[in-house]
Amino acid sequence: MKVLPEIHSKEIFKGKQDNFCGDRSVVIPARVLNAFHDKSLFQDMYISDIGFYPAARNHKRHRQKGINEHILIYCIDGSGNLAFQEKEYSLFPNSWFVIPAHEPHMYHASEKNPWSIYWIHYGGPTTDRYRQYFGKVMELAESSSSHCLNRISIFNEILTALETGFSNENLEFANMNLNGLLASFFYAQTFASVKGYHSNKPVDRAILFMQRQLHKTLKINDISDYLNMSESHFSKIFRNQTGTSPIDYFIHLKMQEAMRLLTNNAARVKEVAFALGYGDPLYFSRVFSRYTGMSPAAFAKRWC
Repeated sequence: MKVLPEIHSKEIFKGKQDNFCGDRSVVIPARVLNAFHDKSLFQDMYISDIGFYPAARNHKRHRQKGINEHILIYCIDGSGNLAFQEKEYSLFPNSWFVIPAHEPHMYHASEKNPWSIYWIHYGGPTTDRYRQYFGKVMELAESSSSHCLNRISIFNEILTALETGFSNENLEFANMNLNGLLASFFYAQTFASVKGYHSNKPVDRAILFMQRQLHKTLKINDISDYLNMSESHFSKIFRNQTGTSPIDYFIHLKMQEAMRLLTNNAARVKEVAFALGYGDPLYFSRVFSRYTGMSPAAFAKRWC
């Protein structure tokens, strides 16, 4: 692999050296990490460093051998550049990048418009499952919703916990929240949706439409007409994105709601069938059985 060219800063030093107005950062000492791993459930995924650098002018890093953990950089304002595997990348507001562990790299803030970034170093065997997101700029959908603030809130909660000390409770709290933080990036669309934001993409709009029509019987043309698209084009893009047909997906949503009603409301099978637009409770029971492997009555009894 080609060695990255030298820049003004040399091989990175340990500990906190930057000083930006309003910055926050925590570096967990190796001895603390090792002791924590030996007696915890977090050997497979852990945090080693985390921080927030606002308007980080002159911020730069050059690591010719990389580090032992993956590095996630989340830009919320300004811009900066990265060099990784002989390619250059630019980060801009609402974008993020994961540098894999042990990979040479360098990055720096823009001189004219320095970035504000949240960043985290994390490692462990299970983190390699998400390599499809590594080594490329990922852009988050912009919205006026607060779901971006929710992601930042998780960062700040982890930071606050670690800033108050490295007790087992603080470390466990931080590492348990790591899963939620990474999910907000790797499953950004789902994260945005559960936080109340829905995009204008056709498939997302279709699913939201389905969720609001669970009490009805829908045909493909009902959904495609709502989206002002042809049935064939809509079916194609829906299957490409979800791996299933629109009607199968709609039935899937209905059966999820049926399980919720049978579990939470102790409703009778006939009542659930009618609530989900099935005029024939026997037909509903057959569909439910195909989906869950048991009858609605057996399912309800199991959760009594």
